Formats: sequence, structure tokens, C-alpha cells
Amino acid sequence: MKKYLINGFTLAALVIWFSFPAQAQNSANLSPAIGHSKAPLFSSKEKIVFNLKTNFTDLWKHRAIANQEVPEDIRDFEVPGRLAWTDSTGKHDLPVKVELRGNTSQSASECPFPKMSLGFEKDRASGERVSKGTLFDGLNSIGIGTHCGGKPGSSARFRRVWGGLSPHREALIYKVQEYLSIPGFQVLPATFSYTDTSTGKGPVEPQPSGFAVNQPMPGFFLEDIKTFVKQADGKEIRAADAPFQDSDKPYIFTSITDAPKDARAAGSVIEPIDAKNIIRIMFFQALIGNRDWIIRISPDDLSASRGLWNMKVVEANGKWIVFPYDYDLAGWVKSENFFAGLPGLADADFYKPADVAQVVTELRQKRPGIEALVDELASEDRGGASRVKEQIESFYHALDRRFR
Repeated sequence: MKKYLINGFTLAALVIWFSFPAQAQNSANLSPAIGHSKAPLFSSKEKIVFNLKTNFTDLWKHRAIANQEVPEDIRDFEVPGRLAWTDSTGKHDLPVKVELRGNTSQSASECPFPKMSLGFEKDRASGERVSKGTLFDGLNSIGIGTHCGGKPGSSARFRRVWGGLSPHREALIYKVQEYLSIPGFQVLPATFSYTDTSTGKGPVEPQPSGFAVNQPMPGFFLEDIKTFVKQADGKEIRAADAPFQDSDKPYIFTSITDAPKDARAAGSVIEPIDAKNIIRIMFFQALIGNRDWIIRISPDDLSASRGLWNMKVVEANGKWIVFPYDYDLAGWVKSENFFAGLPGLADADFYKPADVAQVVTELRQKRPGIEALVDELASEDRGGASRVKEQIESFYHALDRRFR
């Protein structure tokens, strides 16, 4: 991921700035609600068990190989299914199309039960989406973050957490992201039961798990990029150096500081990206102990091996909206203290002391709210919540030592 060391000059300037009151938020700052749908799902407080029926046996035979161009027959593979649940409005049973998603997590050795996407089709008679009038009203598709593997333990290579502990920890991170005013995807922690239509029973995860999913498992619903782009009335921007490119997408991002130049080359005019929005992301990633991300700040940024990784850029209203996603390898999820220090901000042309001061002040003010969100996790995962609190303490201890 993008990392910097804070040099002496920058630190001295920050000390001066912290002797003054925090600056008011710049009007260029983005609303964290941008790109969000109004689907009732994301504001629901009901405890619901969602049942997904599909041919898991066939679906899992079409896993993509990580970090390789995905063949069309794998990329476009989907199976029919049904999503059923009962809520305060009654019983619901919707036809859906089910696809796998993810990169390394599609490997059976990483996630025997990989992430999925659900598509809601239009009803032939009415012409309306089958999701209309339900919790999913207004959504064409949605992601599911699964338990990854039912067998207690973790994957061998990336140490992804199995046993049902990871989904609600990752959902917590998305909640904190929104609370810190960083744009991103909406999320709802949920519980799922699964039926394999090829057997009529719960699916059996492939080895090395072998777990029979015959009981409800934690998971979460995740808003997807298609929904975000639609709600923001924008378009997704991808990195110019992305290794595999679709012909219908603009691959023009080279760096944060060159964003207006990149946009002009593609016929658009955008404002420079506000440094505070990037500073928030960097501190947020340090807070949650996440190393699985990359963003190139400037053309001469040699520490970034590529333009973007686990970062999204969406053009809307004359701005490029930059935000992170995908946290299943973060320290908060893995219950490992991955805190490796605060992000350095050595590019003095981009990072201004006043901007850093404002973001640090925001983080201090919001610590009680962050910990309150973690307390909600403690009701079901006391050990995980306790270790998250330890990581929060490490982060804020470093913050207080650096910015007195």
C-alpha cells in the first residue's frame, strides 16, 4: 500500500498548525452518502435469516484463477437461485442470478465458500425489478460477503479467517468508514442459510474445509460499484496500468496529483482531488490495520507498484471520488495487530499541515463513536471486539505521540 515517513520539516510545520483551532471542513469535501442507494435494506434493524437456494456445486466449479485474465465462460457464468426471507412486511421469495466475485478469495484453499453477487431481474409481466417493494427496492444487484470457510481456523496462505468470525468484523469496518466521512459502499450485517439445489441440502465446502453448511452463518450484504455509479450519476474510472482491461471502461487514472490532467486527456474537466479526502483514507487504513491496498499519489511515487489496488474512483459532478473497499485481510478482521505506524505524508506539495491537522482533529473527536460501533460487535464476538479495541488504542497512542 502507499506509505510515507513524516520528515522533520513536515512534523515541525504540523506542530505549528496544531497550536491553532481546527479549520472548518472545506466545501470540496465529499459527503459520505454520495453513491448510496435508498434501499430499505441498509437502514433495517430487523434480525433476519436470509435463505439462498442455488446450485452451489455447479457455481463452485467456475471459480476464477487469481491475478489472471478471466475467461469469458468463467467471468459471465451465473446460476439461477432464490433468495427468501421473512420480515415485518411478510414473506418474500425472489428469483436471483448468482455469480462468484473476488480475486484470491475465489480459490478453494482461501475461501471454500467464496463471495457472491446477486442480480435482480425484471418481472416479465410488470416490467419492474422483482426487488421492487422489498428491502432491496431500487437495487439491480448486490454483493454478499460470506463466512469464507465454515471450519474453524484460517486459510494457509493469506490467513483469511474461517469459522464465521470474519463477515461481521469486515462489516464493522465499512460502518466505521462511513462514520469517518469517507465515501464507500453501504453494508448490512446479516445471517444466511444456504441450500444446494443439486442435493436439497446445505452445501458441503470443498477441502481443505469439508464443512457442511447445515446451519445459519454470518455474512453481510454489500452495495456494489454498479449501484454506486448509478446513484452518483457518474462513471467508474480505472487505473491506466491495470493488467487486464475491458474495452468499454475508461482506464485513465495515473495518480492523484495528475487526476485533472488524466481527465482532460479523456475529454473531462474535474477539480483537483482534495488532499484531505486522501489523508482520511490513509489514516483509516492505518487504524484498521489494512495493508492490502495501493494508491499512487504522484507520477514519481515509486512506492506504489500500480495506480490502484482495492480502491475505486468514480467521476461525478466534476470530481473524482476516491474510496477504498475490501477489508477481509485487515487486522481488525484477522484479530492481528497489524498497526505498523501512522502514514507518512512526505509530499509537501500535496499534503498541507492544515489539512493533516484537520483530519487528525476529526479522528480524535470521533474516537468515542468508533468505539461505540465496536461495542455493537462485542454482543456476538467479544474476543474480536476486544482485539479491535487494542488496535484502536495502538493507533491513538501513536497519534497522540506524533501530534501533541
